[in-house]
Amino acid sequence: MHVAPPLVVIGHKNPDTDSVCSAVAYAEYKSQIDGVEARAYRAGNINAQTRFALKQFDRDPPELLT
Repeated sequence: MHVAPPLVVIGHKNPDTDSVCSAVAYAEYKSQIDGVEARAYRAGNINAQTRFALKQFDRDPPELLT
């Protein structure tokens, strides 16, 4: 049986709060609603505002994917 690799959800190269949070939310949606294994990643360093927003929702920053 073939098992598909996880769906990679990633924002743009200079991630801001909306791209990081969108990637996290969409990966959660695909996992919970569609039953697809999905993982959020980021393509660059996150700024203080994004780090603050993630902390407020008790989320770790997505792993960096280069």
